[in-house]
Amino acid sequence: RTSFPRFYFLSDDELLSILGTSDPTSVQEHMLKLFDNTAALKFERSGGKVLGMVSSEKESFDFDAMQPAEGAVEAWLLTCEAEMMRTLNKLHKEGTFYYAESDRVEWIGKQLGMIVNTAAQVWWAWECEDTFNRVRAGNKGAMKAYAKKCSDQLERLIKEVQTLSEKIMTKKVNTLIIIDLHNRDIVDTFVRDSILDAREFAWESQLRFYWDRDEDDVSISQCSGSFLYGYEYQGLS
Repeated sequence: RTSFPRFYFLSDDELLSILGTSDPTSVQEHMLKLFDNTAALKFERSGGKVLGMVSSEKESFDFDAMQPAEGAVEAWLLTCEAEMMRTLNKLHKEGTFYYAESDRVEWIGKQLGMIVNTAAQVWWAWECEDTFNRVRAGNKGAMKAYAKKCSDQLERLIKEVQTLSEKIMTKKVNTLIIIDLHNRDIVDTFVRDSILDAREFAWESQLRFYWDRDEDDVSISQCSGSFLYGYEYQGLS
């Protein structure tokens, strides 16, 4: 447990059932206790390498590099945890980059649910601050125009979700609708209350996602606080 602290989430009996066998797949029934929303690891046929993760909703992703499931279970699970974070960091970077140049609905279909949620909020924060900059440069109607764009994006998703039948895509779109609705309401408040500067508390108090180029990572800010994204696989939760 000292080597792999997530084992503290298991009872003594559950931990002994893993340690008492040489079969790496014995961890499968305990994965939801060890990781937030990971129902299973993806093993190759022989069970000797871990290929990726599967969520409780059956969404899955592949590791950038396969991880050997050999030796002490706490050691190879630790390498899987590190590879999860490395791979998800890479996928977040790619997803955030392609957001701006892609059709939004098509982009959603190609990304993991957690990347959809995070990248959409990164771009919303950037678009809001870009709008503040345009207002400062003399475009007094920029915030109203952006409020209309937010409403149009939301309406398109609402129409799109009514035509979907695939469960994972439906879940991703539904979650983004909730995020878009919240973000649209914030922008509408800016228009109503004439919030036209990024230095105002109404903006500073929002939970804002950025891609920090210096850290090459997602940074989350609110008021004077800031921290980096954690990359725990969330599935569609």
